[in-house]
Amino acid sequence: MKKAIVTATIALFLIACINEATTKNETAMTTVTTTTNSAEKRIDSTITTLFNSVDQRNWEAVKQTMADSVYTDYTALGGDSGFKTPDEIINGWKALLPGFERTIHQVHNTAIWVAGNRATATMDAIATHFLSDDFWTVFVGYDTEFIAENGTWKLARIDLSLYDQTGNGELPLQAMENVKTGNIPALTAAKNVNAIETFFTGLEERDLDKVLSPLDEKVIQEMPFAPKNFPRTLNGLEAMKDQYTGVMEYTQKYEREYFGTSNPNIILAKFKGTITTGEGKPYNNAYVGIYTLNENGKIEKFVEQFNPNILLNGWPGLQPETFSVHQAGAPTNSGILLEEVSFNSNGALLKGHLFLPPGFDANKTYPAALVTGSWTSVKEQMPDEYASVLARDGFITLTFDFTGFGESEGQPRQVEDYQLKIEDIKAAVDFLVAHSNVDSERLSGLGVCASSGYMAHATAQDSRIKNLVLVAPWLHNPEIARAIYDMRPGGTEGLLQAARNAKIQYAETGEMDYVLAASELDPLSAMYVPNNIFDYYLNPAKAAGAYYDNRFAVSSWEPWLTFDGISVGADISQPVFIVHSESGAVPQGTKQFYALLKGKKDIKWLNQFNQQQLYFEKEAVDTAMQQVSDYLRG
Repeated sequence: MKKAIVTATIALFLIACINEATTKNETAMTTVTTTTNSAEKRIDSTITTLFNSVDQRNWEAVKQTMADSVYTDYTALGGDSGFKTPDEIINGWKALLPGFERTIHQVHNTAIWVAGNRATATMDAIATHFLSDDFWTVFVGYDTEFIAENGTWKLARIDLSLYDQTGNGELPLQAMENVKTGNIPALTAAKNVNAIETFFTGLEERDLDKVLSPLDEKVIQEMPFAPKNFPRTLNGLEAMKDQYTGVMEYTQKYEREYFGTSNPNIILAKFKGTITTGEGKPYNNAYVGIYTLNENGKIEKFVEQFNPNILLNGWPGLQPETFSVHQAGAPTNSGILLEEVSFNSNGALLKGHLFLPPGFDANKTYPAALVTGSWTSVKEQMPDEYASVLARDGFITLTFDFTGFGESEGQPRQVEDYQLKIEDIKAAVDFLVAHSNVDSERLSGLGVCASSGYMAHATAQDSRIKNLVLVAPWLHNPEIARAIYDMRPGGTEGLLQAARNAKIQYAETGEMDYVLAASELDPLSAMYVPNNIFDYYLNPAKAAGAYYDNRFAVSSWEPWLTFDGISVGADISQPVFIVHSESGAVPQGTKQFYALLKGKKDIKWLNQFNQQQLYFEKEAVDTAMQQVSDYLRG
């Protein structure tokens, strides 16, 4: 029971389980998105104000960042979910946070997407809670939504994903008891920071002697969030010297702030590094440090908490665990080679990833596959997962960003147009066929979710695609689309009219109207998924992040709603293999498509998984791809 209580109080939004005042039952490579327009800047300012005000316990300022009703979801942490008023939320925080001496949130890796008066944002955070010379820290991801009210952006939804935690998990219970008994620790100013300042300035000046000078001979540095292939503990001055000698060639700058505790010899630091490695590669991580000084003012212990994903993507000699934004797909140490490639499609330069199998021999040819993902997706999501697994199994595979998506060229952005995407697929086939190591007689097209329909059309039009493979296919026609979207505000006709209006506006002004691609609050979004039923595109622990743009061009409604990905089955002569689930997307459309196929065909139903699991969960992806690999190699 105690463990459940502690889990439910994790990080900043430690709300429902500890809120006695309310009786309601109520997620890359990662790079920081630069906020360039005024809306993004205002949202970024709201995020900063929210977290800083919570740390300062300025509850009125916190309240001003929120809409009148905020949807919170803590079910992954043992809490509850539902709409709450700002007062209910703040009352929950007041029951816990003032019981700590310090709470420090280091928010970073922020990505913001704005569509009209709606916006979503994801961010990572290191949240350190300090009390009685001890700490409890969580590394979390936040998935949020904002609504513009009279020009002010207000928080309307918050969903927290726990990545990792360290320290004393019993501290929240002690903090809650402090609040109940009125034993509220005072916030104290930081003192005795000279040794820490010397350490930082030594790094910035690339002066190893200066870096080591404030350290005790028996100094210990702990890095509890370090990945498994990076040291978690450095014991003694010699170990510190060995570690920091290697970074003296790096240019370094640290934005830092110090916080005091009731113990003048323990200082907390919140800092961000702007670093260029010896290889000329940027490495910009975010940290919370806990420094313990001895009686001589030397640093005897240093707990450094940082984002391990940024480390894996930026630190020399390290790499992410897999070739996708989460843990599905082939491991990066499996011998697969990834090449960044580009090719032309109707005048637009498309960016792609070419995966070469382990032991690649430039004098041989290999079977190949082109892999595409769901609508609005980018290559770093499910395409790279599936392509990397096929590459591990001996295939040359290609993923790419469609015109107007991800790293590829094309204006307007985020247009879901089947005609453009089918042409892009054929251009990708051109690229693969021209590759000297591709056996063009063993070239397959693999479509996941919505791109299954696009891949099916490309296969019907292009005999160079020798096999068609569909995984978790979304296959619809105008009739199925109408049955789904007539339930939206304005219905199918309203969406079609909005698309026509958006096209006219773009032709006249060059400005495209957008809605959010995915939202839990906005019924006008492309994917309205309330109650966290399908958070793949929103959750930073799944697919949200800097590579994905959570916007949908309003003009896309017309090609999407009028597209027929089913009847084309009658025009396909190549062998077809399908992996799907009865609890996946529109299985009736897949069954209709399958019935129309006249050639060799097979279908496997993996009913133990749903659509979302087939996008990112390792077991689901591995199971599906085992079926695909066996089929293609057979």
